[in-house]
Formats: sequence, structure tokens, C-alpha cells
Amino acid sequence: MIKKIPPKIHIIGIGNLTRLDDGIAIHILDELRKEALPDQVKISDLGTGGIDIALALDGWSFGVIIDAVKIDNLLPGEIIEFDISDEVLPDIKGLSSSHGFDALSALKLAYTVSDFSLPKKLVIIGIQVEQIDGFGTDISTKVKEAIPKVITKIHSLINEFTLNYTEG
Repeated sequence: MIKKIPPKIHIIGIGNLTRLDDGIAIHILDELRKEALPDQVKISDLGTGGIDIALALDGWSFGVIIDAVKIDNLLPGEIIEFDISDEVLPDIKGLSSSHGFDALSALKLAYTVSDFSLPKKLVIIGIQVEQIDGFGTDISTKVKEAIPKVITKIHSLINEFTLNYTEG
């Protein structure tokens, strides 16, 4: 009998807890840490991200990046999702807007450097912010309401990644 090795799944949150809604991903990670997740799932708070995103994803089977977004046509608390399974990355304005070097810029750089072994599938989950101007640790009500929805989505992704995993 061949034992199936479970995939390694890395869930990364990007955000600044002192910039109001920008910290939403970190609050989501805090909730996930309270749950019994499979052993092969790692949760990481990467603060404001940067090239550390690519380093953190190196060698993982699957990855999920959670971040606050500020996109003109979305309502506060609205969730967007992007599947990335190859080197063709979408051009998304508003992702990681308060961090300077956004997640997609880091991934574009990593895909051009052959030293990285990025996940075969990567999902970016963005939560539309309402307030990131100024400082404080409070999350707006509409954005906070997205937390259980994102957690449900992450559980679905873990199940999908685990069920559909084949090595190689």
C-alpha cells in the first residue's frame, strides 16, 4: 500500500495592525490559530510582506495569501479571490496598497529568479478596506464581518488542496 503524503499548505497574512482595516489579515490568522488545522498547514504573519512573501512560499505545495485591498469598485468588507497557478500574474491595483512592495510585485520577482520553488497553486484573498488612513487597531464593522467568510473559504481551500493533491 502506498501512503499518500499530504500537501504542505502555507497560509500567509499581510498587514499592519496599527493601520486600522489594513490589519484584517492578521486578525483572520489569529482566529485560524484557535482552530485545529491539519499538521501540514502553517500559518504565518508576514507583517507588511515584501520579498519575504516569496521566501516564505519557497518549497510549499500550496499557498494562500490574505491581504487588505483598496479597489475602487468594491464595497468595504467585500472579498475578492485570485488563483495563481503559473507565472502569468494579474495586474491588480490596490493589493497591499499601504505596504510599498505588494504581494504581486514580490511574486513577479520570484518567478523570474530560478532559485525559488513556488507553490503549484497560489490563492490570493483580498478584503476591501473601509478605513486605512490614520492609525489605530480597530477594524471597521463591515470589514470585520468578512472574517468568518474568509475562514470558511480557507477551510474549503485546505480541503480542495488536500483532496486534489498529487505529488510532482
